[in-house]
Amino acid sequence: MKLKRSFAIGVFVLGTVGIGVLYWRQNTVWIEAGHVGLIYDASRGILDKVYEPQSVFVGWRQQLYQYPTKPQNAVYSQDASEGEVKAADGILITTSDNANTTFDISIVYRVKKENVRTVFNTFGPITIEEIQANHIRRAVRDGASSIGSQYTVFQLIGSKRQEASEKLAQELRDRLEKKGITIDQAMILRPYLTKETEQRVYSSINSYTQIGISQLESQIAQINSAAELVRADAERQARSITANKTQQKSLEMLNLELEADAIRKWNGHLSPIQPQPGQTLVVDGSGNGVTPVPRGR
Repeated sequence: MKLKRSFAIGVFVLGTVGIGVLYWRQNTVWIEAGHVGLIYDASRGILDKVYEPQSVFVGWRQQLYQYPTKPQNAVYSQDASEGEVKAADGILITTSDNANTTFDISIVYRVKKENVRTVFNTFGPITIEEIQANHIRRAVRDGASSIGSQYTVFQLIGSKRQEASEKLAQELRDRLEKKGITIDQAMILRPYLTKETEQRVYSSINSYTQIGISQLESQIAQINSAAELVRADAERQARSITANKTQQKSLEMLNLELEADAIRKWNGHLSPIQPQPGQTLVVDGSGNGVTPVPRGR
């Protein structure tokens, strides 16, 4: 009898331990790397401790909520095969030229450890996936509408897209950081143009192309005009130099012709020396000629 009783007690103890181990294992949750966790108790509310990555036992009437401290990429895409939601989830933006265009938008966000209580108090007992799909998306939609109205659709799909993305990131920081969500980056990605918007974009491209061609033709004309001026000035200087050289050569030739004419006319005799009144001429016996002697000597 005692043996049966001891056996029953042993079975009961082992069963209790087994059930306890099974219950413990079923209620132990692992907090992933790059995340922190809070436990919400139905009776006491949020517990004080913020849990780092580890295994955590979640008791009866308790729920563990994890928040990413590492950067998370949320993509809101119109392409049903992309993005977090497998459906058309793009963001519709109305630009300053009243064009309604859907864009893919991607944001990078995270939750700092010191802000997890703020996130829970703001959004309540819901998962980060629900926060991303609903609350963050709403902020992205409203922020994109606010920033997009500052640009034309042509600017938003072209040269101003990066600038608009940076403004959108700042707009989301203003909206979400007070709620505990840290925004690292926002990017306006692929546009989905309507046929009407496509036509407007193509018209704008053609207009810009014609303007570019006109500007290029004007620059070419200015260059050609400047080249003509340079060429004309060079020709004028060349003519001036040629004329000066010709005039100088003509004077030299005239002098030579006069000298040649004088030589042809010379009869071999020197011109007689005409002494002035009272002047004495001295004939040098060495054959050097006649030397006038100044008066008064």
